[in-house]
Amino acid sequence: MGKWRVAVIGCGMFANKQYFPYIPTAADACCVAACDIVEERARQACEEYGIPEWYSNVDDLIDKCNFDIAINATNIPAHHEINMKLLKAGKHLISQKPAALTVGDMDMQIEQAKKSNVLFTCVPIHMMRPDIRMAVQMIKDGAIGRVHSVKCTAAHGGPEYWQYREADPSWFYEPGAGALYDMGVHGIQQVTGIMGPARRLVAMAATSVKQRRVRSGAYDGKLIQSDKIPDNYIISFDFGDDRIGLVSTGFCELATRCVPLEIFGSEGTISFDPPGYIFANPKVYIDSLDSGIRGWVEPMDWLRPHPGSFNQCCCLTDMVHALETGEPPILSPYHARHIIEILCAIPKSLEIGGYVELHTTF
Repeated sequence: MGKWRVAVIGCGMFANKQYFPYIPTAADACCVAACDIVEERARQACEEYGIPEWYSNVDDLIDKCNFDIAINATNIPAHHEINMKLLKAGKHLISQKPAALTVGDMDMQIEQAKKSNVLFTCVPIHMMRPDIRMAVQMIKDGAIGRVHSVKCTAAHGGPEYWQYREADPSWFYEPGAGALYDMGVHGIQQVTGIMGPARRLVAMAATSVKQRRVRSGAYDGKLIQSDKIPDNYIISFDFGDDRIGLVSTGFCELATRCVPLEIFGSEGTISFDPPGYIFANPKVYIDSLDSGIRGWVEPMDWLRPHPGSFNQCCCLTDMVHALETGEPPILSPYHARHIIEILCAIPKSLEIGGYVELHTTF
């Protein structure tokens, strides 16, 4: 049994593939409870992973279970209410993305975490990726000069297209969910994590695929009306000081050979391979008059990896490391709040057809 007792709320596909199997190796921790509104999913998780307790609602989990850390892996619209209950109960919390749907709700969560004196972190986990951490350190060390732009693609063909699911994926196409909250948040975290807080943005969007068919899983063959919200976005950012960025995101890329992330500086480029279970060192191009180098080079190991193994459960590694050392976590709720402001600003930009100013920072 690990030192830190973890409860997972939401026992769907992601928790089963990315959290339950890795909790014992991500940190000195053990999973003591699984919670899901579908009772059978919680019970199955307990049977498969040897978890001692299961619950069908968060209130019972809080009242009856002794745990230190909660991982909220529920549906996007449920995050805020569940997060507030856990934080008020004095539980350290890792929230799936986005933790809230408005900046005001995110402010409430951050303030409640302070009031309860607990640690609160939010995924995605891109800023913990070894390739991105290497690139950030290279930028700080001046390897590619002054960084002036970044481009990121975060898209796939839709949750009904490529993922085997036991649950109906129709909810992804309802207001309060969608491609922007599911995929856009990944690209937005990467470009803001590299460039810092954005000052303003302008966006374009389209509802490109208005009906979809589930391609696998328990709902194979089901038709989904997907015409209520956009599924295809291009978002441009102004980071100030003549620095800009671009995120392409959505549910409309069945396949791609595009480089997912590139950073451009005055003396070079950092280019990334598609992320997977093994994160290769980024490719680096240097154009240096002083050294007489122009071309692609092999980067040295730029920094030591973060303690523990790297996978989607590294958010738990990050939290436990922060709890045990007093160091701030990499996955900051203030960064998550800035991303939520961006998510809320994109529909405003679409409505007015122009720039929207941003005000949060991290």
